[in-house]
Amino acid sequence: MSLLPGGTFWVGSDPSEHYSEDESPRFRTALPPFCVDQTEVTVAAYAECVAHGSCTPAVASHSQCNAAHRDRPDYPINCVTWTQADAFCGARGQRLPSEPEWEYAARGGEQYLKYPWGAASPDGHACWKHGGGSCATKAYAAGAFDLYDISGNVWEWTDDWYAAYPWPPETGFAKVYRGGSWSRRFEKWMHTRLRNRAHPSDQGAHLGFRCAVVPDLASCPFGKLDEKRCLPGVNEQLCTAPQIWNGVRCAKPSAPRCPEGRVERPGRGCALIEPEATVTADIEAGPIVIGINEGRRLGVGHRREVRGGRSTSAKRGREGQCGRKF
Repeated sequence: MSLLPGGTFWVGSDPSEHYSEDESPRFRTALPPFCVDQTEVTVAAYAECVAHGSCTPAVASHSQCNAAHRDRPDYPINCVTWTQADAFCGARGQRLPSEPEWEYAARGGEQYLKYPWGAASPDGHACWKHGGGSCATKAYAAGAFDLYDISGNVWEWTDDWYAAYPWPPETGFAKVYRGGSWSRRFEKWMHTRLRNRAHPSDQGAHLGFRCAVVPDLASCPFGKLDEKRCLPGVNEQLCTAPQIWNGVRCAKPSAPRCPEGRVERPGRGCALIEPEATVTADIEAGPIVIGINEGRRLGVGHRREVRGGRSTSAKRGREGQCGRKF
C-alpha cells in the first residue's frame, strides 16, 4: 500500500467542466493521512483470501473474468460484487475507499489532475480501448502518488452509497464505482471526477477494486465513525447567490440550518427526521454499468453508450501502518 498525506480537498466538478450533473456541486472536505493499495487487487491476492476461507470465489464462467485463467495471477480480480470486495478488504482489516479518498488519490491530491498522469490523452497511459479484456496490473506507468491503473483497466468499487453531493447517505440502493475500464472508447469515461453506480450484488468483467485504510483514526478531521472509518465532513460547498453555505447546506442567510422535516446529523448533513422508505427505484434510470461485459451508462446530457504523465512520489506505508496483506 501507499501512504497518502491527506489534507483539504475539493471534490467534484464545476458545472462548466462536468460530464454528468452528479459531479456537481463541488465541495471541500478534509482527509487524514490514509493508505491505499498501489494496484487493483489481483487474482492471486483474491485467490489467497478464498483459500483462507475469508472470501467467496469470483465468477469464472466468462472468458473475460480473470479468475477463469490460471495464467493471470497479476491481473485485477474482476467479476466480483461489492459485497465480495468489501469482504476481502475487511479480511485485511481494511475497507474500500470512500469517494473523496478515491478522487483524492486519482487526482494527485491538490494537484487536481485531469487524469492520474496529467492532462494528456489516456492513449499510452492506461488500459482502455482494449477489446480483449483487462490488462495485467502495472502494464502502464504509475500515476499520481505512484498508484497504478486508478483510471482504466477496471472500474473500482468504493465504500459509499450513491447520492447527490455533498453528503453521503447511510444507506441506499446502489454503491458508487469510479475510474473507467478497459472497454471504454471515449475520454469522458476516464476523467477523475466521473461517478458510476451499481447494486452491491452486481458484478462484471469491467469491475474490480482496491482497498484503503486510515492508520490512525485519531487523525480523522471530523471525528471517527466506526473502527475503520472517519466521519464524512463538508467544510464548504459552492453555492449560487443569494444562497450561502451555512455549515450543512446552501440556503438563504435567513433560512434555518436544516429545512422542515430534516435534522442535522454528524457526517450526514440535514437528514430526514422520519426514515425514508426502502428504495426500489430502477437504477437503469441513471448512470449505470452492469454485467459480465460492460453494459451501458447514461449520464445527464449524454447519449447512451453501449460497449461493443507524470507521477507524484508518496511515502509507502509500512505493513504496520497500512494493515496486513494476504
